[in-house]
Amino acid sequence: MSVFVTRTSQKLNFVQLQLEQLAQADESTGWSRQARLECAQEGVLFQLVSAYGALLREIAHHYRLDAAKVQQFADLDALFERAALQSPERTELASLEQAEGSWLRCLRSAYEACWQSGTEVRTANAAASSQSEISLVQLGGGGAEAQVTPQQCRQWYRDLAQLAERLRAGMQEW
Repeated sequence: MSVFVTRTSQKLNFVQLQLEQLAQADESTGWSRQARLECAQEGVLFQLVSAYGALLREIAHHYRLDAAKVQQFADLDALFERAALQSPERTELASLEQAEGSWLRCLRSAYEACWQSGTEVRTANAAASSQSEISLVQLGGGGAEAQVTPQQCRQWYRDLAQLAERLRAGMQEW
């Protein structure tokens, strides 16, 4: 088993561990429930995106491409293009990356929302509408990541695990 297959499997296992944390946070009732939920949710999203990246590098390695250069699908796609290679994995991933409502696009959008606090927009709006020198700014809970449910996270995990299993089966046929 290659180190790339092992790394993808390890990342998928990390997602499962984060999902357990998310379930515990979802069941909590204390004053820190929202913070625990957001923390666990961002952990799940990070591990899901990391597992997807590991899968991309696993595919690159299988086709003897430079896996170290792969950080996202566009990198893998460019390596396939330079090597003049076609693969069913590349085709399926391109479809998922491009399809507007695909689970992968939704996952990546939720992950990217973790990095956008929206504070700048809220601060500007508050300053424009307030007569006071003091502006209140709501932190967290207002972005796209707040709309992600624990159920969606579990579904994205299942989708990614099934994708990895399906692509691995196809790569073994060669």
